[in-house]
Amino acid sequence: MSRLPALWLSVALLAAPAAADPIHVVQPGETLWQIAALLSGNPHRWPEIYRANRDQIKDPSTLYPGQKLSIPDFGAPRPPSAEAVDAEDPPQS
Repeated sequence: MSRLPALWLSVALLAAPAAADPIHVVQPGETLWQIAALLSGNPHRWPEIYRANRDQIKDPSTLYPGQKLSIPDFGAPRPPSAEAVDAEDPPQS
């Protein structure tokens, strides 16, 4: 019977929900460019943070200290840029 608690723990860990996107709390003077550079190593990925937080960022050049931003998974493949998508699918006449 000593194995039963270990089994319950295993089942509980498997059933636990996946962690939500990480959160970054904006510090005074921070920009999306700086946050992207800090968290992804590439400041040009700032639009991904902006898109993930459009509900609370009205102007991407204005952040407020204390804002809690959802940070996307920078390990995932980057979404294509609008220019790349337009180049692949030219408008139909």
